[in-house]
Amino acid sequence: MSETFRVAVTEDSRVRAEQSFGQHFAKSLGSYIERQIEVEIDGPYAFDFKEVKALLPGEVVACTVHTVDMSIGKTHFLLSKEHTAVIADLLNMGDGTALFAAEEHLETIRDLFKESISAYFADIAKSGGPHHLAEEARSVVMDISPSDFVGSWTVSLIRIGPDPELSIVKITSNELIDTLFPPKTAPKKSGTNGTMMDVLDPSLRKEMSLVMDIELPIAIELGRTNMLIRDIVKLSPGSVVELDKLSGEPVDLYVNNKRFARGEVVVIEENFAVRITELINPEERLASSKN
Repeated sequence: MSETFRVAVTEDSRVRAEQSFGQHFAKSLGSYIERQIEVEIDGPYAFDFKEVKALLPGEVVACTVHTVDMSIGKTHFLLSKEHTAVIADLLNMGDGTALFAAEEHLETIRDLFKESISAYFADIAKSGGPHHLAEEARSVVMDISPSDFVGSWTVSLIRIGPDPELSIVKITSNELIDTLFPPKTAPKKSGTNGTMMDVLDPSLRKEMSLVMDIELPIAIELGRTNMLIRDIVKLSPGSVVELDKLSGEPVDLYVNNKRFARGEVVVIEENFAVRITELINPEERLASSKN
């Protein structure tokens, strides 16, 4: 678990995207540096600007890679000027001790990230996925702000080591990830994007106010299945029971044994949690509760 980023993302498409990129980045970096380098991807995590800023305060080197079709999103790579200097110097056949030189090092680091993204896209296309090209890449020194990250993002930490120990923050738009690795989702049913109280009739809101302090049991259902009795009696520690849901599909949240919402599983510190992505129509839920 990362000490920097708090909310882990377990959605299958996000995890596959980060693991796949990590392999291509390690290959691109290793082809230029003549020493044993290990690359580890820590993530993905839900993007939180405050967490990124705490890790990289002040001015940073920011490299942004766009695709040919810029409407599907982009990828940002953020790292300190000190770590930029080490990586760029090693790529230029140095010993990694050079001081940061913007004109030289920004161009070197830009080419590394663009090459890594290009190889990543090419491999996805060879595997039958969508075909995209890394059209534009630019590197600048800047003090990042929340306005630089409008939209939905996933963040990972690229760790390079063991000698030297370096880190790069990779921030990818979820539109791009979903284009490259379409999430496996169940057919959507009617629901709402607001809270339950937002869409209730005023008369029902008044009724609900009378029961607000009553505690109800909450349960999360990962999936279901049916088994023959002969198979059930054979279950023992180590047995695996396959459920009816694919990895990455939304889980169901039940309130008082009635399905209330769907969401994705996340990890907060050491505990599992569910981020709500869809509410079951609340008026239908209340109607069924009264019957």
